[in-house]
Amino acid sequence: MDFVGLDKFSLLDYDEMVSVVLFAPNCNFRCPFCHNIETVVDAKERIPFEEIIDYLKSRSNLIDAVVISGGEPTLMNDLKDKIIKIRELGYKIKLDTNGSNPLLLKDLIESKLVDYVAMDIKNSLSKYDITSGVKGNFNLVKESVEILKNNKVDYEFRTTLVEEFHNDESIKEMAKMLKGAKKLFLQKYVYREGVINKSLHPVDEAKANSFKKILLSSIDAVELRGY
Repeated sequence: MDFVGLDKFSLLDYDEMVSVVLFAPNCNFRCPFCHNIETVVDAKERIPFEEIIDYLKSRSNLIDAVVISGGEPTLMNDLKDKIIKIRELGYKIKLDTNGSNPLLLKDLIESKLVDYVAMDIKNSLSKYDITSGVKGNFNLVKESVEILKNNKVDYEFRTTLVEEFHNDESIKEMAKMLKGAKKLFLQKYVYREGVINKSLHPVDEAKANSFKKILLSSIDAVELRGY
C-alpha cells in the first residue's frame, strides 16, 4: 500500500527535528472535525514508495526524521516493512495514530522501529462513538493507552477540543483513563473548509484551562496547543 501525501520539509511535526511527513491513505474513523478526508483519505493519487526512498536518500544530510501520519498508518498492511526500509537509512521515526491497532503498535515499539508516538485521544470512552464518527471496539484504544504508559517509547497523547463533544464529565472520565500518563496536549479545534461537520466550534481558552486543571490531577504534564 502506497502513501498519498509527502510533506518534504517540516519543523512542526516532530519537536526539534527537521522532518518529512508521509500520509497514509485510509482511516477507520470519521471524526466530524477531521479536515484530512478530502486531502488524504479520499485522495486518488499514490506515491510509489521507491520515489520516497530515493528522496530520503538524497536528503540524508538535511533531514532528521520521518513522521508517518494519515489517515491511520496502522491500517497499512506493510507498514512495518516500510518503516524498516526507512530506518535502514538512519532516520528517526515518529508515528501518529488513533490507537485502534494495539497489536501492531506494540510490535513496532518492541521491535524498536519507532522513536516517538503521538496518539489521539478523541474523548472519554463513553463518548468515543460520537467523537470518532464510528461505532467500534474502543477498548482497543484503551489497550494502546496502556502500551504507551509503559514508557518503552517516548510519546504524547493529544486531544482536539470541540465545544459540542467535550465537557467536564467527559474530561474527568478521560483523566481516569489516562491516569499516570506522561504528557497530553489539548489542541484547539480550527475550522477548515474540508471538515466533515461544518457546524462545530472550538472550546474557548478559559474552558480549555479548566479542562487542563482537571487533567493535571492524573497526568504529569498537560499543555494547550493553538490557544
